[in-house]
Amino acid sequence: MKYLPSKAAPDSSKAPSSLTGQTSMAAYGALGLALLHGIAGLSILIISSWFIAISAIAPLGFNYVIPAVVIRGLALLRIASGYTTMWLGHNDLLTRIAKARLAVFEQLASKRLESKAWTVEALANHTEQLASAFIAWVSPLASVALLMTGLLFTGYLMNVPGYGFFIALAMLWLVMSVITTLCGLKTVAKTAQEELEFRHQSATFFQASSLWHLKSKTSKGLFNAPSTQQAQDAQLKEQALVSRAMWLFQGGVFSLVVLVVVSANSAAYFVPLALITPMVLLAAPDWANATFSSVVKFAKWQHSKAELQAMHTQSLPLLNAHKPRVSLSLKDFIAQDRNLPTVNMQFEATGLSVLKGYSGCGKSSILQAICGLIPFEGRRSIDNVATVQGMLEKWIYVEQQPIILAGTIKLNLDPAATGISEESMHEVLARVGLQHLSALTEWVGKGGRALSGGESKRLALARALLAKPDVLLIDEPFEGLDSEAQQRVAEVINESALSGLVIVATHFVPVALQPNAAFTLDEKGDQSKSHHSRQNHSHQYTYGDDELPITSSVYSTLTPNEQQQQALAELQRHERNTVLGFKPR
Repeated sequence: MKYLPSKAAPDSSKAPSSLTGQTSMAAYGALGLALLHGIAGLSILIISSWFIAISAIAPLGFNYVIPAVVIRGLALLRIASGYTTMWLGHNDLLTRIAKARLAVFEQLASKRLESKAWTVEALANHTEQLASAFIAWVSPLASVALLMTGLLFTGYLMNVPGYGFFIALAMLWLVMSVITTLCGLKTVAKTAQEELEFRHQSATFFQASSLWHLKSKTSKGLFNAPSTQQAQDAQLKEQALVSRAMWLFQGGVFSLVVLVVVSANSAAYFVPLALITPMVLLAAPDWANATFSSVVKFAKWQHSKAELQAMHTQSLPLLNAHKPRVSLSLKDFIAQDRNLPTVNMQFEATGLSVLKGYSGCGKSSILQAICGLIPFEGRRSIDNVATVQGMLEKWIYVEQQPIILAGTIKLNLDPAATGISEESMHEVLARVGLQHLSALTEWVGKGGRALSGGESKRLALARALLAKPDVLLIDEPFEGLDSEAQQRVAEVINESALSGLVIVATHFVPVALQPNAAFTLDEKGDQSKSHHSRQNHSHQYTYGDDELPITSSVYSTLTPNEQQQQALAELQRHERNTVLGFKPR
């Protein structure tokens, strides 16, 4: 029997050339209304300036109603176009975000991101920057550019006194926009680099969470905890760049106003059109300053587009695999590029096996390599038939730090929209002790209800159970749970192991857990295996002749050999920590 890919991995050359998707009619509508909004505002300014001036010298019988009605009509048009622009723009934004993220998911199908910094949050931020292009910078920049062009054209046709100052205003705006754009590209790149470095440090820091107790805390909190200070400083520099550009532009405009007043001759005071020039100049910062924040957003858009198109991925073909009928065996097996000893293990087709060992011995990477999430070295065999590299279909890995999507509970339980019934969702939530999350439409994650670490773990376990896996691999399911939650999760795992293979990697084994076998890894790469016979009542073990029970509420039974190995490992770890300078709390 041969295990072949069930579907070809998408060709990266055929990935969407643009992650921004097609421009919708809503986007064009929002852009058109934004331009109308700007034109109405500029028209109000020009007509109001003329109206104020003409009112001072108007003859008897001058009709004041018509200009007032026109100004009021333009004001209503400006308000209506502004609100409609926001409505259309945000609808388009949500649609584009969904399309952009689907395009990213298509690129990531049967692939694995190589960088730890490519978190869900990073992908979400980049896709949001791409999707918000129209509302963030295209519409504002187009509006200001059109208004500036219209101002020059109108001033020329009306032969407005001081028309040269309109040209000077346009040149000042253009120069400041170009300079801000160039500086913004550098500043955004620096900010992105600092955020990337912070994500790298955070990923490494949280992966070593099990070793935190070996280091003493400082007065500021956890030892060597990654700081957001540099990333925050870079973000403040972005804001400072925009503020500086606004102030310089406003200072230049006020200088032009002073020149207008100084250079005006006495005849200009009796020409109504002459008032338009200083009024337009004084109002220019109000409608032109949006340019400078927009060009920085353009720089972010440019950076996000480049980052998403240059994602470094590792191909992971999806293999057609079946549920083991006899056994799963690993020979000289280890995750690729891991400086760890190889392992040799054999798991029965049905039952619960536990992987134990010190922090960093490779328990998590073994689980990920078994299901094919990361490449492996050695031999992985199902029923004595070797498999090639790739992910095994319906072999599900539940991560140590589960991913909770920003969405409803229902979305988190059925992210692929496979049609799982709500009744099944309620049932599995009750099994893992999350019956209080019965409102499936409740929003969790970012922007919604914050779940504790234990709740996140159990929600991820519920999601895996609903997928009906052939093989279930669970990483540290009891970490962060109280004793009651540990017992409930252990019972769920015991039930799952009655009908299939379940492998759990854990630092400690609650008494309620009933493994068939336990594999212990030590720092020298030696392995030991102990067997347990399961009983389904009272959550008790039947121990073998060579096993001695340990009366502990946290740890399950260890054989004398395992106890000796654990004591030796603790001693070696203590000596290593002493050399490295770690201090226990």
